[in-house]
Formats: sequence, structure tokens, C-alpha cells
Amino acid sequence: MDLDRRSLLAIGGAFLALPGAALSAAPLLAVPSVDRLKLTVLIDSTTSVFGAAFSRPDIDVVPPPITKDYHTAFAGQWGYSLLATSSAAGTARTTLIDFGYTPAALLNNMALLGIAPETIDAMVLSHGHYDHFGGLDGLLATGKVRRGTPLYVGGEEAFCARIRGTDADGSSFGAIDRPAILRAGVDLVVSGDPRIVAGQGFTTGRIPFVSSEHPRVPSGMLPGQNCARDLLDPAKRDKAFVVDDAEHELGTAYNVAGRGLVVIGSCSHRGIINTVRRAQAVSGIDKVHAIVGGFHLVPPQTREQAFETLALMQAINPDYIIPGHCTGETFIAAALAAMPNKVIQSIVGSSYIFKAA
Repeated sequence: MDLDRRSLLAIGGAFLALPGAALSAAPLLAVPSVDRLKLTVLIDSTTSVFGAAFSRPDIDVVPPPITKDYHTAFAGQWGYSLLATSSAAGTARTTLIDFGYTPAALLNNMALLGIAPETIDAMVLSHGHYDHFGGLDGLLATGKVRRGTPLYVGGEEAFCARIRGTDADGSSFGAIDRPAILRAGVDLVVSGDPRIVAGQGFTTGRIPFVSSEHPRVPSGMLPGQNCARDLLDPAKRDKAFVVDDAEHELGTAYNVAGRGLVVIGSCSHRGIINTVRRAQAVSGIDKVHAIVGGFHLVPPQTREQAFETLALMQAINPDYIIPGHCTGETFIAAALAAMPNKVIQSIVGSSYIFKAA
């Protein structure tokens, strides 16, 4: 651990100035503020029946409820889905962010939490990987998602068929069923620009590389297969196979009144620090209250990248970090050691309630 700590300190010194830099450009959106934000983990890898509730002036952590029937249990899987319930001026809105890997797991966990599909006001798909959109078909098949519900997607390439790994002869990683979305009457909003979501949150739009993070994405896409070539980036549209760069990936964020931004990087293939920086630039708000989601620090990323990201995150100095999904044990262990009062475990069925100042 001594070597890891020395490495962390060295990296932190090298990058300290960047995350603390003041925002200079005008905000891209007039971002609303919310009085309360409740994030409930619907899909992640960690399940537990021994979570402990705790409260602080700015956050309440509510563990998963004990199921009434002992034959039933929350399903954990490699994937991610988060339900954001926000309120502002007495008006509540519910946004579903990603859908996990399988319909069975998503619908099971929603039922155990008493979440009805018809209560969803908006949906966001962070990117076109099956472990984030796999549960969508089952949700739509319930026939209970309200027609006209918007689904925000960051670009046409999210719909392209995908390959596991970075070789063109890899196995299939599926593709989004766009006809099923349209048959369900969902309002598909495909845009690389930041957008206001359900009147209370916002998407980042495309996330540029503004920090030292340049993660490798372990998948490839097939331009023209399940997606319109003419709507893809000119550098990609005429190719048969492209190693993913997740250029279409979105983050989602909320501005909690008097606290700052809660930034959700569902998988952070563009880098979690870059995602936070984009949310700051879009909103014009520098203060970061919490960073939530998968930080993509599993292989092929390295230990050094995990330590570098932690140092950059320490310089941003969020009040809370809730890492899950693809974050990786190296980052989580180092973050717990460096910031024990800031790190909160992501557990399926748990809720994290952020309260205005």
C-alpha cells in the first residue's frame, strides 16, 4: 500500500491544478435546480440484505427493503440502471437512466420496489452497450410505459450492432431494437447536444476529452448494421468495423439547490472526470455534490489509470462518491482509504436521497 500511496500523491500533485480551474465559458443550458433528488439503484453487481441506513444533513441512505416473501430477492448482474426521482417547487419527476442487462432482472427489481412503469416521465440511455439497454425491450413489452415518454440517446451510433472485443471477428454484443421503441410510442430524442430532462435534470451531450483520461472501450461497432450510415460521423460511416470510442455516450446530472451537481456517469467510457467537467461546462456550476455510477476503471484500464482518476477526483472534491458497475476494486479500495467519509457503496435496491441546503 505504501507504493500505491506514493503513486497517488505524485499523480495528485501533477494534476491538482486542472480540476480546480475556474469555469470560464458561458453555460450551454439554463439548468434548473431541484429541492430533492432520490437515486435508487435498480441494477448493479452488488446485492445485500445487511445495508445500514444513515442520515446526514445533506444525504439520507436507505438500504434495500426486506422482501415480504423470502422466496423473492433483488437480482444483481453486470449492468446498470438507476431511477432518479426529483422534485422542485412541489412538482415531482421520475427519470429512468439505463435498463440493465436483462428484462427479468429489471422488472423483478422494479416490482420489489413498487416502481410502476407508467410513473416514468423520461428515460435516458447512456450508450449502446447491451448491459445498459438489455432490459429496455422487456420494459416496453409490459405495455405500461406511457406513450410519448421521451427517451434520450446521444447519437445514431448507439443503434449500430456491436461486437464483444476489439477484433472484427468477435462475437455479437447485440443492438437496440429501434422498431420496438417506436411501436411503444416512445418519443426517441437522438442528439449529441445537452438536453433538459423531465424539466429537472439534464444530459451532458457529447463528452470531450478535457483531462488526461482517454479510456479504451473493449467493444467494436458495425456501421450501417441497425443504424443509418449517413447519420454517423464521416470518419466512421464508410467502414465495415470500428473500435468503439463511445463518442455518443451521455452523462446525466442534476443541480441540487445549495449543494451543487450530482453527476451520473453510467459507464464513463469517455472518462468520469471528463463527464463531470462536461456537466460543469453545460450548467456553468462548478460545485460537485456527488459523483455516481460506473467509472470504467476495470481492464483494459490499468491500476495507474485508477490512481490517476482518484487524484483528479480528489482535486474536484465532491461531497460524495457512489461508485458501482464497472468502477473496479482498485479504485474503490483506494478511494475508501483516501476519502472514507465520502465513499458510499452502490447496492441494488438502495436509495440515496440528496437534500437541498
